[in-house]
Amino acid sequence: MGITSLIAAFGMSAASMVFAVEASAQVMTVEESVIVDFRPVVARVEAGDTATARSRLQGVITRLLVDEGDVVKAGDLVALVTDATLDPQLAALDSRIAGMGSQIKQNQDDIARAEALEKQGFYPKARLESERTTLDVMQRSLTSAEAERRALAARKAEGRILAPADAKVTSVKVVAGSVISPGEVIASFATLDGVVRLSLPERHASEMAEGETVALRLPARGGEVRTATIMKVYPELRDGAVVADAVVQGGLEALVGERVDVLAPVGERRAMLVPAEFVSTRYGVDFIRVKVGDRFVDAPVALSAPLPNDAGQYEVLSGLKSGDQIEKPE
Repeated sequence: MGITSLIAAFGMSAASMVFAVEASAQVMTVEESVIVDFRPVVARVEAGDTATARSRLQGVITRLLVDEGDVVKAGDLVALVTDATLDPQLAALDSRIAGMGSQIKQNQDDIARAEALEKQGFYPKARLESERTTLDVMQRSLTSAEAERRALAARKAEGRILAPADAKVTSVKVVAGSVISPGEVIASFATLDGVVRLSLPERHASEMAEGETVALRLPARGGEVRTATIMKVYPELRDGAVVADAVVQGGLEALVGERVDVLAPVGERRAMLVPAEFVSTRYGVDFIRVKVGDRFVDAPVALSAPLPNDAGQYEVLSGLKSGDQIEKPE
């Protein structure tokens, strides 16, 4: 099923209608065309990918920056979780690190003076070695305290909950001020960036193939029709339905779970399509100027629909035959 046959779903030609047009007089010869009839198959739009934002920290949500329907970019701040016990621990470590740094600086100065005296024979070498060992232990303790502070700072940073991808927020599970536990879901996201997941009845499994083009009609949006290309068909049925991912040209703004009609072909037939400008209507009767002998006369015709299709053509059910010459009315 290609794009040409999809366009035929709305009454357009699937096999390029042939017209012989005379440039001087707006006359053409009409011939039959092959069109494909389609039947809408009810499907549902699902997100191509879903994700959740979870807390890795136990604390209180002090900031909540998203709401249902918001569009976020990867890395955007979603919420801020604060553990009130971390700041005092960080403050205590800062004081401890500052004190150890001052003490180490004092010991280094003392050792420098002791080394000068030891070279002159006025300071015991054993005591100097003991002071060097004490300085080394203090430096290692300072390194350990700094590493502990970095770990606490990293744990505090885990309270910044970020969006996992470019997506739309589908649900928010908490409110600002809530107490939250590690692993608890804060918000859920769905990507609707042109890739949608279609769920169709099992009987249409043979019609879904990778690389095929399908037409999607959105009943909830005024019957808008979009073209999509099947990029992946999942090998497992889910609840008796075939699941396939499709790329929608130009993207798709739709709700997760929204109904969509996939136009499935049901057969081909021959028909005559005439441009709308060749049809005139008087007193509720449609006419086409048809050549009879050496002149054109207004012949009543029966049309399949009161309005032309998207290509600006009418399907003529009766009143014309293949090979007739028709003239555009003045």
